Amino acid sequence: MKKYLFLLLCFSLSFSAFSQEVPADSVSADGKTSFHGERISEDGALSLEKVPMLVAEGQELASLKLSGEVDACCQAKGCWMSMTLPDGKSMRVTFKDYGFFVPINSAGSEAIIEGKAFVETTSVDILRHYAVDGGMSQEEAEKTITEPEVNIAFEATGVIIKSE
Repeated sequence: MKKYLFLLLCFSLSFSAFSQEVPADSVSADGKTSFHGERISEDGALSLEKVPMLVAEGQELASLKLSGEVDACCQAKGCWMSMTLPDGKSMRVTFKDYGFFVPINSAGSEAIIEGKAFVETTSVDILRHYAVDGGMSQEEAEKTITEPEVNIAFEATGVIIKSE
């Protein structure tokens, strides 16, 4: 009997560790704003429209706060998101040291992100992995993604997600 209780306890703890619910202490009183990673404020956030002007080929901006709409999010566990820049390209946002995640239903929400922006070349294998994480089938990813991409990327230390 003790073994069954122990197994039940282990199962319950492991299930709660992988849930996508945001901890209560990281949600605003009205329930419309959630905070992930380092606690940041909205003050001084620049529009995504400024990013291409700020980032030059090979240059890294170590401290930047941006605001814009999330257009996609990892559907496996919220380990990345993307935001569209004015030129129509997506900016991949990852989270420092894989240390936190955002809700998987973040697409369509406004986000304020703080961290560093840089130019990176993403390999075909990684692009396919991201596409599958975003909901594309493996077969479709292999057919459509054939070239590496050079894009602006962002590593966030803190994220605010504002839902309506």
